[in-house]
Amino acid sequence: MEETGTGTLTLTAAATAHDLDAQGLAIALSEAEKGLAQGGIPIGSALLRNDGTLTGAGHNMRVQRSSPTLHAEIAALEDAGRLPASVYRDCTLVSIPN
Repeated sequence: MEETGTGTLTLTAAATAHDLDAQGLAIALSEAEKGLAQGGIPIGSALLRNDGTLTGAGHNMRVQRSSPTLHAEIAALEDAGRLPASVYRDCTLVSIPN
């Protein structure tokens, strides 16, 4: 994996689907740990393009913000922002509890 100047992670050309899964799980676990440190439910998510670019990440914030809907997956989608449907078709959403 390589970090670009913009802070996004990309996989090298020799990367496999297993590498992409491992990258997504590592980011999601990091997000889950953030949620736990904030006193919330330790669940994290990462939205990755199939080339390994991190599109969005987030953690469950239902407790911190008293929100019934701010699950980790929604936080990751909100972090990604408004993107064309073609981008989302090329993405994988990974979630993990800590």
